[in-house]
Amino acid sequence: MAIVGPWAIAVYGDKVKWGAVPVPTSTGKPADQIKTFSDAKNVAMYSACTNRATAWEVLKFATSKEQDGDLLTKTGQMPLRTGLQTAYPDYFTKNAAYKQFADQAARTVEVPNVPNSVAIWQAFRDAYSESVIFGKKPVPDAFSAAAQKVDQLASGS
Repeated sequence: MAIVGPWAIAVYGDKVKWGAVPVPTSTGKPADQIKTFSDAKNVAMYSACTNRATAWEVLKFATSKEQDGDLLTKTGQMPLRTGLQTAYPDYFTKNAAYKQFADQAARTVEVPNVPNSVAIWQAFRDAYSESVIFGKKPVPDAFSAAAQKVDQLASGS
C-alpha cells in the first residue's frame, strides 16, 4: 500500500497491477466528505514588479483553461481549477484512472502554515515510515510519540 496521487499512474504504467481507493478514516467518514491538501505550485506577481501589465498577461496565460489543460494532458497533474471533469471531459474519458483524483481535487485545503511546520511533517513521516512501511514499531506507539513531538513543536517549546 502507498499513499499516492495522480503522478503514480504514469510511474506504475503497465509494470504494476494497481488500484486506488480513498484513504480510510478512523470514523468511516465517506470519501466525498474528506478534504486533502492541495500541494499547490503557486505563481505570483511581486509588488516591486516594474512591468505589471505584461506580468499580469503572462499570469493570465499561464493559468488559463487551455494551459491548465496542457498541464493535465502532459503530466496528469490536477490543475487547481473547479469542475475538472466538466472542463476537460475528453481527457477523463480517455484516462479514466485519473477521474477519482479529479474528484478529490475538488475538495482541497491548504496545508496549515504553522511554526516548525517542516519539523512537524518530518515527525509524522518518520513515524509513518517506522511503523507502517518498515514495521519496526507498533503504529499506536509510533504515532503516539509523534503526536507528542508534534504538540511540542506546534507549541513552540
